[in-house]
Amino acid sequence: MKKVVLPVAHPLLDEARDKLDRMVALLEEDQALRHAEYDKPDPKRRRLRVACNRCETPWCCNQRVAVEFVEALVIYRWAAEHEPLALAAAIARGDSLRRGRPLDDAEFFRRRVPCPFLIKGRCTIFPMRPHSCRSHYMGGNPLKCRDELQPNETYEMSPDRALIAEIAALADDVKFDLLIEGARPTELAELMLFVDRLLARKKTWAAPRVLDWDLAPGEE
Repeated sequence: MKKVVLPVAHPLLDEARDKLDRMVALLEEDQALRHAEYDKPDPKRRRLRVACNRCETPWCCNQRVAVEFVEALVIYRWAAEHEPLALAAAIARGDSLRRGRPLDDAEFFRRRVPCPFLIKGRCTIFPMRPHSCRSHYMGGNPLKCRDELQPNETYEMSPDRALIAEIAALADDVKFDLLIEGARPTELAELMLFVDRLLARKKTWAAPRVLDWDLAPGEE
């Protein structure tokens, strides 16, 4: 499997470069806050029980991971530079999913289909992982994440809501600048494949309103 080499120039990346760079900086800031607040909280200041900190097997990563298109751009760009082999594996997974019968969330869970970026129990895109991953916490027995798709002890938490709002606003700005309303694929691996194919057509690129598979080279 060949590693992915990020294209030198493409409107999807070039026209939004400054905003994408800002999103990366904000995501890194968000991760630092999560580490301080949730990974190693000060017991004198906050009593917060996060069972994920003692989870040795990332069962929650064996689910269908849905992401927004701008999130996918950030992840693709970061992975191409820092984890090209993992990105190549994700693109291959996306191609396999694209060719097969669509799987819903329950089927992903039943089949124990892991996130394509989960390699040997480690998230290879941890600093840039999707919001649905970074904000997901278990307050009860982590084994429930193995047995239940949506355990009632899981919570969506963020240490700085204003920071999350700024990230969301930047994503909206990027879509506005690129004249994009949305993208049809939403599953992480399929979006990695989709972005990869869009970047391959830079010579004929024209900013569309809605991104769909018919814009991606290689579609039959």
